[in-house]
Amino acid sequence: MNTKLLPLALLQTNDEEPIEGITRFMKLVFLAQRETLQETFYSYEPGQYGPYSKPLYDDIDKLEAQGFVRRIDEPTDGDNDDKQTYVLTEKGERTLERARDCPESEFPEALDSLEAVKRRYNGMDLWELLEYVYGEYPEMAENSVLDISTGKAV
Repeated sequence: MNTKLLPLALLQTNDEEPIEGITRFMKLVFLAQRETLQETFYSYEPGQYGPYSKPLYDDIDKLEAQGFVRRIDEPTDGDNDDKQTYVLTEKGERTLERARDCPESEFPEALDSLEAVKRRYNGMDLWELLEYVYGEYPEMAENSVLDISTGKAV
C-alpha cells in the first residue's frame, strides 16, 4: 500500500468516523502498524506525547493541503487550543476507490486491519489511549512531557 493511503484508509474505516486531534491520529496509525499491519509505513521516535513520526505529520498536512483530508478546527471551552477533527473528503474517497480497484493491491485486507484498530482505540478518551500506548510501548514514552499517572504535564 502507498504510504499516503494509510491515513486516508484509516479515516475511511468505521463509516468514515472522524478522528479527533493530530495526537490521536498519529497514535492510531502507530497502533495499526504495530498491532495489525505488521508493516512499517512510517518510522517513529519517542516524542513529547509518545510515538511521533515527522513523515506522517507532514503527510497529513499535505493530504489536507491537497484536499484529500479536511481538518475542522473548533474552539474549545477554557483553553486557547482549538479542537481539531480530521475527516475524509470526496477526493480522498475517490483516491481510495481507485487504489482498491488496482489488481495487485493488498488494500482490502489492510482495510479490515485498520477497521479493528479504529474500532478499538478511536473512541477511547485521549488519556486512556496514551496510557495504553505508554504501557505497551514504554520506549516511546521516554521523552514524554506527560505524567500519565496523574493526567498532567510534567
